Amino acid sequence: MLWPLVLASIPCAFIGSVMPISEIVYKKILAVVLLISVLRLLWNSAEQTIQPAPNWYWLSLIGAVIGLLSGMIGMGGGILLSPILLLMGWCNQKQTAAISAVFIFLNSASGMLGQLKTGFVWDTQLWAIIGFVLVGGSLGAYFGAAKFKSANMKYILAVVLFLAAGKLFFVK
Repeated sequence: MLWPLVLASIPCAFIGSVMPISEIVYKKILAVVLLISVLRLLWNSAEQTIQPAPNWYWLSLIGAVIGLLSGMIGMGGGILLSPILLLMGWCNQKQTAAISAVFIFLNSASGMLGQLKTGFVWDTQLWAIIGFVLVGGSLGAYFGAAKFKSANMKYILAVVLFLAAGKLFFVK
């Protein structure tokens, strides 16, 4: 299931990353992506039976659309791919995580190449930001996995994402 998704998404992520979009369009697309995440968090995640994956051309179309959107807003696309795989019943949670990890890495690399092509300059301050992201992500993963109840974390994250999406939609 991975190959039709990534073979279509990689060139589309590159194209999306070099497409000029206005700040308003960027914010609206990002808000919709965040709302999709909220819906996925609040969706009942009870175990379901795995359905057969669709034909390669449907997976390629899904990969292309997600790749283009992820390139446009500068993210790996897993936040869009994971809900589709789970809600359609094509994968279980472990399979979704494995497919999404590869998908995110390849789309992110393709989008970064597109950004470098447009003249993006790697500022030395980005190393500090990457460090903060790694520390913050590690702390969040630790506290989320070991200290807090997952049900509470799910609702807290849903509220934060919903507020962020609302801000992107309504605040200029």
